[in-house]
Amino acid sequence: MLGYKPIGAPAKCGVSSTRAVRPACISRRPVAVRAAAGPLGSNSDKYDYILVGGGTAGCVLANKLSADGKKKVLVLEAGPSGDALEVAVPAGITRLFAHPVLDWGMSSLTQKQLVSREVYLARGRLLGGSSGTNATLYNRGSAADYDSWGLPGWSSREVLDWFVKAECYAEGPKPYHGQSGSMHVEQPRYQNPLHEEFFRAAAAAGLPANPDFNDWSRPQDGYGEFQVSQRRGERADTYRTHLKPVMGRGNLKVITGARTTKVHIEKGAGGARTRGVEFATQQFGERYSAELAPGGEVLMCAGAVHTPHLLMLSGVGPGAALREQGVGVVADLAGVGANLQDHPAAVLAARAKPEFERLSVTSEIYDSRCNLRPGALAAYLLGRRGPLATTGCDHGAFVRTSAATTQQPDLQVRFVPGCALDPDGVKAYIAFGELKKQGRAWPGGITMQLLAIRPKSRGSIGLKAADPFINPAININYFSAPEDLATLKAGLRLARDIARQEPLRKYLEEETFPGERASSEQDLEDYLRRTAHSGNALVGSCAMGTSPAAGAVVSATDLKVFGVEGLRVADASVLPRIPGGQTAAATVMVAERAAAMLRGEASIAAAVPKREPVTV
Repeated sequence: MLGYKPIGAPAKCGVSSTRAVRPACISRRPVAVRAAAGPLGSNSDKYDYILVGGGTAGCVLANKLSADGKKKVLVLEAGPSGDALEVAVPAGITRLFAHPVLDWGMSSLTQKQLVSREVYLARGRLLGGSSGTNATLYNRGSAADYDSWGLPGWSSREVLDWFVKAECYAEGPKPYHGQSGSMHVEQPRYQNPLHEEFFRAAAAAGLPANPDFNDWSRPQDGYGEFQVSQRRGERADTYRTHLKPVMGRGNLKVITGARTTKVHIEKGAGGARTRGVEFATQQFGERYSAELAPGGEVLMCAGAVHTPHLLMLSGVGPGAALREQGVGVVADLAGVGANLQDHPAAVLAARAKPEFERLSVTSEIYDSRCNLRPGALAAYLLGRRGPLATTGCDHGAFVRTSAATTQQPDLQVRFVPGCALDPDGVKAYIAFGELKKQGRAWPGGITMQLLAIRPKSRGSIGLKAADPFINPAININYFSAPEDLATLKAGLRLARDIARQEPLRKYLEEETFPGERASSEQDLEDYLRRTAHSGNALVGSCAMGTSPAAGAVVSATDLKVFGVEGLRVADASVLPRIPGGQTAAATVMVAERAAAMLRGEASIAAAVPKREPVTV
């Protein structure tokens, strides 16, 4: 392979020095991307690093690995740029679920334990990945989460330094926070009267206040504000913070609309060695290849679904399953696709009394005919404040329920000062579309989304076919461990207790989900099985560890795929156990460490930046 070259078809697409490949079906407008010199097909286009996926981790790695101006870096992203307005404005999240362009539109296999439903899994399909489509919450989890991994170099003390190094905290110097990094974090810029009432109700229900959920000097338990990955009220996804500012680097080439279909691995007497990748553009109809320079590496940054899927398509995975689909085995690794974890979620919602409906965030954004209020738009445009500056769920609590099996909180409560239209997040926005068509108002009220944040259940990613354009088989497997179902049942009871406290009760008319009639243990269990949905925190499907015999896919020492030279994984899929927080922060931490190691600044075992020690 020489640079890019077509596989079985003449080249019809090209990359100039200022523009990336962009299939017309992917984006509605041109994407101006500064690329490295040399058009497609140039024999000089061999790369030191090929990043498969321009998502949360890929954007961080692209920034760090191209910083010396010498190493040639190629980023292949299946989606478009992340410049869309609905991505930048936090409240635009309502348009991102199941978005026809910016989301992969993936669902799980039919889950018998969830009344034979498929579970929709939001996965960002754009530069910035799911950091461009998530709720922007910045919760690292607890120190005990990382200590529980039991991996040298990944203890809480070691990862904390990297969290701090990666962060740019807007509120000034504060313990456990940094200000020199590129990951912008701030306190929520939107406040609703119901937020304070929720805090008072939570206190009345026996919860303590927590001023900073990322302060590891105290327990995670309590209620308070969730910090957000935003910069002055605008989403601070890794495309905006890491990749977009360095597009002009001559040694960095970014191609959007480029779906990687295979990692090219040669197996010889000396073992398996990665040579490059194959990808498709132009409505995924034509195949091309990109080649590594001598000593170059492919870095898998495609996330917890697509990274194991692509490895299996490339012959890296459980041997018997690959042979069953006619895929030749390069490295027999049983852990590829196993250990999939997520935060299963459910909601409790209550409708407001008519005289209090105006307090809801939805009433501040939309008028009685579900049209955008000019005042909300003006508040955002003039000061980046108001209801458009929130994804809606940036206040809440972490709670150790009666179902907890450790001293850690097992539940996250996300409080929303608005009434859910449906217990399933995606269906709620479909319902909103129907309201808008009918010219009806979004009813006011409150919602508490409940997440089992330290789940015991484990799912998997598998191959349906050897065709890279057929989505993988995703078995999300919620409630395979009964502890997770118990956590959410306890969460529903807690949410009811909070809603019945006087600070909130006076505003509320009736519980809409699950509804007052759902009172018995069996009623609550039936409700959860009918409505449980994803907290959008998928991790673990290419877990790092010390040995493939124990199910590890990559070495915790250097993130190299066991048995294959020139191939590493540096995204959410390497997290061996899901943190009890939102996973974007941990994914950025992994990418920062991987980049420092590849640049020779430190090994994982000693990859701690020079700074004052922080007591944990």
